[in-house]
Amino acid sequence: MTEETKEPTKLPPPPRLRITKGTPWRIDAGRRAKWSSREFLSANAVDIRQIGDPVLHALSKKPRLGRPELEALVARMFASMVVAHGIGIAAPQIGVPLRVAIMDVDEAGVVALEPTIEWTSEEKEETSEGCLSVRGLYGMLERPVAARLVANDLAGKRFTVVSEEFGAQCILHETDHLNGTLYVDRLRSREDLHTVEPEEEERVSV
Repeated sequence: MTEETKEPTKLPPPPRLRITKGTPWRIDAGRRAKWSSREFLSANAVDIRQIGDPVLHALSKKPRLGRPELEALVARMFASMVVAHGIGIAAPQIGVPLRVAIMDVDEAGVVALEPTIEWTSEEKEETSEGCLSVRGLYGMLERPVAARLVANDLAGKRFTVVSEEFGAQCILHETDHLNGTLYVDRLRSREDLHTVEPEEEERVSV
């Protein structure tokens, strides 16, 4: 193939979850590598709480931990998420009833304390959704195609996240967790739940 006939280089799609205001503390490449190592996962990952556990169905509280304790909590959440093959996790899913969530669509590495959904698009679409706390099942659920979230980072700095498609689905899903809501609570009927093959679960689980 000559230079003249070579296909134009395709640019990667823009991230579906991105920071638009502020420069928050995030799970960067160094933390990601450390917290994904076999040794770290073995020492820090815990089992994900499953539907029916009271901690998943209660309103979470404002985190009043010091910076070291918050970082340790986030590290434990991230390790547990990695082992469970997820792209998002909320503190109640590891048994901690605090308003802390990780959103990692497209490896965004966003850590949100006390997140609030500031805006959602009027346009919605139906898509498959699963949850690390509802293993082996997914449902077809209607969600806004875009959303904006505001939150604090570990240093107490305010920041804003905008998201589209799967990114919006993730931030809405994780924020729901902090309010004691699972995606199955939003289904029109439990008949909308379907079983999912283990090798496909990562694709739909947030």
